[in-house]
Amino acid sequence: MKMVSYFSGIGLSQFFQLPINVWITRICPVYILRIYLYFLGSLYFLFQGKDRIKICSSLKYILQNKLTFSHFYWNTLRSFGGIFEHYLEKLLMGHRNFAQMHKFLNKRLTIQNKGILDQAAAQGKGGILVTGHFGAVEFLPLALSLSGYKIAMIVKFKTDSLRKESMKKAAEVDVILIDAEQDKVIYKALAAIKQGRFLITECDEFSQWIRHKNEKISIFGNRVSQDKTLDFLYRRAQVPAMLGVMKRQNGAYVLSVDSLANGFEKVSLTRKAWNYLEGHILVQCKT
Repeated sequence: MKMVSYFSGIGLSQFFQLPINVWITRICPVYILRIYLYFLGSLYFLFQGKDRIKICSSLKYILQNKLTFSHFYWNTLRSFGGIFEHYLEKLLMGHRNFAQMHKFLNKRLTIQNKGILDQAAAQGKGGILVTGHFGAVEFLPLALSLSGYKIAMIVKFKTDSLRKESMKKAAEVDVILIDAEQDKVIYKALAAIKQGRFLITECDEFSQWIRHKNEKISIFGNRVSQDKTLDFLYRRAQVPAMLGVMKRQNGAYVLSVDSLANGFEKVSLTRKAWNYLEGHILVQCKT
């Protein structure tokens, strides 16, 4: 009973980032850390039945009951594995030194459609790189920085220790992190773009959406009020916009880039980004 009460009183992110886990992250080889976090995560969801059911129900809705039981079961395992990998990557980025992470990612990274990034960077005006909570998103800033791009990113931190560590490491590689919990986020984002940086922003932070009164968007067949933030940024900045997703592939990482708009097209960046992101997710579920 005490164990159930303990797990009920702490969120998954805070649970994985407990001081003991931060310490283990700093001293353990990656393969041991992965085994440990998978065990820890399985233990968490064993006691957090409501969260486990929500994840399975969401997956079932997305797949629309079109797959066999074995395929659904396999995708369920992959979904929980993806959650554990996400927190492994978050801990590594937050608490391993830069030299280690540079070596770890540099030999595992491939960029698909790199020419889209190069063309936007050559203009010198900056750009908007939309992403989502998909794949190895925690590695995206480092992947772009290692490839020579100047970037900024809007982020949220669950713990103060992660905020301090991340800010310190970002400064080492000339990455600007914009804390979503602080004031003037949009102003800081536009200022970073004017410096010629690619602004990385996630389009699926639903709790942070500024809802449009009239415009709707379809998300996996469910129509909801559209977010106005991305479209506002695009109209004000007038820079190329792209979608970037970090895919995990057999122990390596592929940054897949899609062009969304050239800075002058009159398009809804929110709508277009979601269409592309949804496509990536559905393809991943059906493979």
